[in-house]
Parts: sequence; structure tokens; C-alpha cells
Amino acid sequence: MKRCISSQELLWCYSCLFPSNIMVITLGVSAMIWCILPFHPVHATIQCTHSNETASPITNLTVNLKELKMTWDSSLNITKYNCTLKTKNIPVEKEVYKKNCIFSRRPIHEGAIFRVEGNYDMISYSSECTFIPEGLSGTSVENFACVIYNVSFMNCTWTPGRNTPEDTQYFLYQKFSKEGERECQDYIKDPHGRHTGCRFQDVVIKGNNVVYFLVNGSSKESKIQFYDEYITLYEIELLTAPTNITVNCTEEPPRCIVEWEPPHRSQRKGNPCFQYNIDIQRKTAMADPAERRDDSPTIVNENTYRFENFNAKKKHFLKIRARGYNCLISENWGEWSETIEFGNEESVSLTIIVLIFILGTVTVALLVLLLSKRYCKMRIFFPPIPQPKNKFSEPAAIDSKIQREFETSSIKYETEEVITTVEEISPFPKAN
Repeated sequence: MKRCISSQELLWCYSCLFPSNIMVITLGVSAMIWCILPFHPVHATIQCTHSNETASPITNLTVNLKELKMTWDSSLNITKYNCTLKTKNIPVEKEVYKKNCIFSRRPIHEGAIFRVEGNYDMISYSSECTFIPEGLSGTSVENFACVIYNVSFMNCTWTPGRNTPEDTQYFLYQKFSKEGERECQDYIKDPHGRHTGCRFQDVVIKGNNVVYFLVNGSSKESKIQFYDEYITLYEIELLTAPTNITVNCTEEPPRCIVEWEPPHRSQRKGNPCFQYNIDIQRKTAMADPAERRDDSPTIVNENTYRFENFNAKKKHFLKIRARGYNCLISENWGEWSETIEFGNEESVSLTIIVLIFILGTVTVALLVLLLSKRYCKMRIFFPPIPQPKNKFSEPAAIDSKIQREFETSSIKYETEEVITTVEEISPFPKAN
């Protein structure tokens, strides 16, 4: 059952999840409506006008926002029409010879003007409607971006609008071209619990399939502007690094053959679809950027490379990354591979270290020998001068030795005195 507002000339149709939801706006008036975009309602104002005061022969203009398709009727035999879609980006114009035209997918969160114009009998007729999203300015999300990584994982992130009320909460919806819509099941949250991103798993890239994203918001303080965007999946893929990198080098002739396998993808493509960036640096170039002039990055279209500037006595570092080339693969450079080392600088460095050690040892030994000889000669020409002993500065052990010597001499002196007193000398000689 269709739900409509009475109309005289203009039909504004919103294609949504449920085709029965059709809203009609009368030509020349403004209306406040609760628009239903592909899967979520948003507030918007519609203003419709025609080119002159009389009724325009272009009637029943309908717009399918899901497909950005315009259809209309005409009471005059107009053979050629010009239809225009104006958004913030460059306006898109089409010249058609039937009563409908389809525009490529364009976001309309900043407003849009749909216009159809035709000429009959030198008179120009036109009809147009302006889609004006409602909500406080600066409340829609900003810096919306998505990236596919590790083959099948996708993250979409955004920042809250600069004028967003504190109680605002955002919700992300996405819809593949031929699949059903779904809301994010794994939100990324900031410290305050506000949604600032979404994680998706099991994402499959099929050709140039396009996904429609809509971020809506809710707040008790004011209406929140919505944000929408169409994204081609292969364009946002961050390619994984090339795998199974091998390096085979020869000294005669001095060259290396580098081989690898393409990055892993959910949708496998042939090797010609890839372009590779090869970065080979010498160890000296890693320390001194001036050395990089001879080892500049190289771009090739095959998964093999011949490195001619090879020096077997130098250590080299190799890394590779890939991007799409003339096919439905992202043209942005992917992740760098792990650094691969090749060359023989380690053995050369070890020999140098051993030589330096031996030379240093000999030098120190000679220096010690020279100093020893010089010291001996100085003792011959300048013998040391004896110095009196300082009793106050000598150790206690020396004092104890002196004390024992003094005690021994005292005992000896006393014994000699005793012996002296025992002897008796007669003053007169004995008589015969």
C-alpha cells in the first residue's frame, strides 16, 4: 500500500528498502519530510520550482535516490532533454533523447539539485527540485575513510562533527550493490563510548563493486546531519606485501636475480595486473643518505628483477611492495615486505675486527715496554733520596714492633745491672 501526499504536477520518489514508501511533493512548495534513503531515515527539506508562471509541460518528475535516476512525463513533443545533477562537486550534465536519465553514484549529504530542461517552439521549459538535508551545521561525521587490509578485513573510521552535542551517537549502515543492507556489528568506540568507526570481516572484492555507506546520528538536543558516500572496494585495498622473496647472486658476473610471488588477494588476478617497487640499499647507504644515489628504488611490471650493481663485499638490504597496474586493483602502494639481507660484509668485518685487535695489542705492549725502559733509565740518573720515617703516619704494626724492641732492650739493661752488682772486686792484692 502506497503512502502519498497529493500532487498536481511533480512526484518526488525516494527509493528505499521498501518500495511502498513513496513521498510526493507538490510543485512550487516546500515540505518537511522524513526521507528514507536506502536503509535509514533522515530529515530533509524539499523545494520544487518550475521555469515560468504557467504550468510546465514537464510533469511527474520522479527521482530514485538509490540509483540517482530521474524520470518524467511531457505533454509536448520534446525530442531532446538536458538533465543536471548539482552537488558540492562539479555538476554533471547529460543530454538524452528519452524521458529518463541516470547519474553515476554521488553522495548527497551536502544537498543536491535535480533539474530537467527541454526546448519546444523556441521556448525553454524546466523543472527542478532541491534536496536540503536538515540538522545542525557541523554535526555530521568528518574524515570518513575506509581501508581493506589483510585480504578480507575492513575498517571504516570517522571523527565526530565539530558542533556535535555531547550525547550524540553515530550509527553506520552499508549496502553492497546487489546484497542486503546491514548495520555495523563491531563498532570502534572512543573513551566516552561514542562510535568512531566500524570493523568488518570476510570482505570480498568482486570486480568494481561499489558499497554505499551512510552514517546517521541521534541526539536529544538537536537534529544530526547524516553523511553518505559511495566507495569502490578495490580502490581502498591496502595490498599485502609480495611473498616468497628469493635472491640468488653470482660474483662472476657480479649480479643477483630477485624473484617473488604476487600479494595475496580475495580475488586472484594475473601477474600483469601488478607493478612492483623494489628498494635495494647498501649498508653504507642506510647510514649515509648520500650513498643512496646509486641504489635508487626501481619499478618493474614482472615478478623478477636482475640486480646488476652487486658488490659481493658489501651487505645489501632488499624490500618490495606492490600496487595495481591497468586493472581493477588499487593503484596505491601496498605494504613493504620484510627486509631481506644479502652480501658477505659480515665476514669482511670480522677480519677487520681481528686485525684491529691484534694491532691494538701490539701497540699497547710496545708502549708498556718503552715506558718501562724509560723508567729504569731515570732511576739510574736520578736515584731516590731516602726520607726520614714519619712515626705518626706509619701503620700501627710498626709502632707495635718498635714497642717490642724497646721492651726487649729494657729487660737486657736490667739484667746487666744485676750481674754487675753481684761481682766483688778486692781493692788489695792477696799476700803471699
